[in-house]
Amino acid sequence: MKGDYFIYTGNAYPHKNLVRLIQAVVLINSKYEIKLKISSSRGVFTERLKKLIIQNNAEKYVDLLGYVPDEKIVDLYKNSLAFVFPTISEGFGLPPKEAIEAGTVAVVSDIPVLKEVYGDSVVYFDPNNIESIASSLEAIVNMGNKERLEKIEYAKSFLKKYSWAKMAKETLKIYEEAAK
Repeated sequence: MKGDYFIYTGNAYPHKNLVRLIQAVVLINSKYEIKLKISSSRGVFTERLKKLIIQNNAEKYVDLLGYVPDEKIVDLYKNSLAFVFPTISEGFGLPPKEAIEAGTVAVVSDIPVLKEVYGDSVVYFDPNNIESIASSLEAIVNMGNKERLEKIEYAKSFLKKYSWAKMAKETLKIYEEAAK
């Protein structure tokens, strides 16, 4: 098994749904000793998150890391059990891609935009249901090393269709056609 923690990186805005994620982590800790590490820049929402951690008796399960530089985030990703993305709404949802590229499994909300972007390369849960989130996290805890590696390699391969270079070429083509 990989590390003894799940990782979330990003802001702590309410639509990121970190409250339910914390509640799910508390729930699975009735069976396992698994931490949730959250990397999020300091701000009013992070301060609210600290209070929510206390209200949910999650202090021993959740580590607020604050801002973590990119070179250290990669290590956090690859040594984690999985990256968890419990968002309620999203534009594209780049953080799971970054986590997968660093070498971990992504567990994400079952919302249309993430289904469109990630297809069958990630593990999904209902972001409005704490038990669903907990069940997906538990599935990751119980995933064997071979299955984990296969899932990561498949996801990396699947996500090769997205690249900055490809996007830049496609954007340039649109501009050129519009300029005609």
